[in-house]
Amino acid sequence: MLRFVPEGTQCFVVMDLEWNQHASRPNHAIPHEIIEIGAVKLDRDLRLLDERQYIIKPVVYPVLDKHIRQVTGIDPEELKEGQTFARAFSSFLKWCGPGASLCTWGRDDYPVLLRNARFYKMDLPLEPPLNLQMVYAHLMTDKPSAQVGLSAAMEALGMAMDLPAHRALNDALYTARLMARLQKAVDAAPPEAIESLRRAAAEEALAARSATRSVPTNLTRYDDVLENASFTAVRCPVCGGETRLTLPWFDSGHGRFLALCECPAHGTAFAQMHFKRLYNEKLVMHQRAYLATPERVADVMARRNAARETLPRGARRTPRPRKEGRE
Repeated sequence: MLRFVPEGTQCFVVMDLEWNQHASRPNHAIPHEIIEIGAVKLDRDLRLLDERQYIIKPVVYPVLDKHIRQVTGIDPEELKEGQTFARAFSSFLKWCGPGASLCTWGRDDYPVLLRNARFYKMDLPLEPPLNLQMVYAHLMTDKPSAQVGLSAAMEALGMAMDLPAHRALNDALYTARLMARLQKAVDAAPPEAIESLRRAAAEEALAARSATRSVPTNLTRYDDVLENASFTAVRCPVCGGETRLTLPWFDSGHGRFLALCECPAHGTAFAQMHFKRLYNEKLVMHQRAYLATPERVADVMARRNAARETLPRGARRTPRPRKEGRE
């Protein structure tokens, strides 16, 4: 795995998170509140050094979501005895120590950790993790973009699951075991596969540190939101400054909008936007932006050209025939 992590890596920290939420009434500054951090520390040869579990008392969403409780098996009483996020996060960073490189299964945990840290005005000095799920998909499946679940990957490799799943520490331990198996695949991989993985890892690192914002609107139509500059404006993911749209927002399909913009200091950024509809039909805008690689710019331009060649959504609809006797 040292072929994919920063020079000077002294150890690997395999991390997994569990979080709480409120599906119908989210706090858009922190849609997911971390309630458990599980982590395993490995040396450069992937030998187990230590493990840690941090239980965090939720304050933004104090009531444990029913679905989260069912999936994780976490007891609400356990959370009442938990630490504050600030204390747990500080302890976690100190335990990681210098020269630690993060590893996760999937791309979701780091952005959630970053958003929680920003909510509490704390720095996250650890660089984005190596996504072992991505390594598995590239080297052990015929679909490099596949998002294979942790349990499915272990089953495919004939690995036993002797701990309850969906608890942060247990999933971190499972991921660490898988990491050792993946190392053999990395060692045996041809140069072109490694280069493909390097490009994918670099892209994911940019996306992991993306600038994100979620904004509730009083609007019910996509077009109305797209005409409102306060929603469509994009901030530079590096400095937070204003950017200029060089490729305006367009619908890439399924209600997902893409754009390219330019920061005078940091160059081209790639922006994504989608919407969720509340019970009252009002839209909530979710947007994120990160620096764009040349490959990403080319991909977005290709999608824009493809979108131009398709008919607008309304034009594809077949009008309903009028019933007899109706004006």
